[in-house]
Amino acid sequence: MSSLVPRCLALGVAVLLSLPAPTRAQQTEQELVQHLDSLLPLLRQAQEESRAAKEAQREAMETRVVTEEVDVGLVRVMVVPGQADIARDVIGPIWEREYAPWVDASPNLASDRVFFEWTAGDFTSLRIISYEVRAVQGARFRSRAYMERGVRQVISETLKDDIRHSSFYQDWNTHGFKAPEAPQNLYREAFTSPSFVARACVTGDDRGCLAAFGLVGGETRLSDWYNTQERRLLVMRNASRFSGNGAEEVARCRGGATEACDGLLNDYWRNWTQGRDRLWAHPFQADLRTSLLWYALQQGGQGAWSRLLEHQSEPPLAVLEAASGMSGEALVAGWRSWLMEHRPVTKAGLGSVALGALFWIALLFALATRSTRWRLG
Repeated sequence: MSSLVPRCLALGVAVLLSLPAPTRAQQTEQELVQHLDSLLPLLRQAQEESRAAKEAQREAMETRVVTEEVDVGLVRVMVVPGQADIARDVIGPIWEREYAPWVDASPNLASDRVFFEWTAGDFTSLRIISYEVRAVQGARFRSRAYMERGVRQVISETLKDDIRHSSFYQDWNTHGFKAPEAPQNLYREAFTSPSFVARACVTGDDRGCLAAFGLVGGETRLSDWYNTQERRLLVMRNASRFSGNGAEEVARCRGGATEACDGLLNDYWRNWTQGRDRLWAHPFQADLRTSLLWYALQQGGQGAWSRLLEHQSEPPLAVLEAASGMSGEALVAGWRSWLMEHRPVTKAGLGSVALGALFWIALLFALATRSTRWRLG
């Protein structure tokens, strides 16, 4: 139907052009205007039909399913009848414990919906185009932890939409807004990063932490993060990024040619300027950045999210300082203390494997000295 509008205009032009040249020359401007005016009712009718067709198409695309809507904090939840209490029971504690302390307002939480379904039957197929709907669905045999992970994921994605087009999100990439699931792994990642600024950070240097997180202002060079040997290791670990024309230079770098290593890294750094394209080369990458952002929001408390949104077009350090209400150095120092609290537990001495081996040795020795069949000598 939408094609009727240009067809009507084309028809009018065709009628005018089809008139004999002498006739067109004899027509007055007023006659031409009257003729075009006569086409306006047809044009308006075509526009109305087009709008009606689009509305019918939109309504046909939306799934007609009976749902209820409940508010859990700032999260607007859609459920099938009978699941409202289950949704509140699963989503409520997560919201109150992890998000309510610092999310005071969110444009996308206000406009979008979360469709929650934990059922023993078939999943409901829901399609809404009037607003964004993110689904958390699980079969009844799924654990509560499984559903909770889904809830955290959809809340994180919705909050991410608040800043998705900002320079902060584009240049300082994270994995979202979720509490770290395995802080012990973050500790290992920080301590094994092949960068001297990362090592300085974990041993107590706040400026080293800011550098490792890419929060130091000004143009950054890879030599500010990695020494010669570390830059060579960086190329070796990411050799696939330099395939094709760079294969020969990778081979030279592997052989110890420092200038080849630096040439590859500098070319990549110069050609790929977006933060997401450079993230692999940073000492502290997405998971560690996500943990710092989460820590900043937790420290900022009530209003932290609104402050982040207000400053999202500023440099990353300014955004984190505004959200947390702390200076950059105080923020990374607090984060490092938090990281140390989650240091993996290691035990010196005999482990379970060694104890098991000793048990079997002792048992076999006892059999060998006491049993007639097994006795030694």
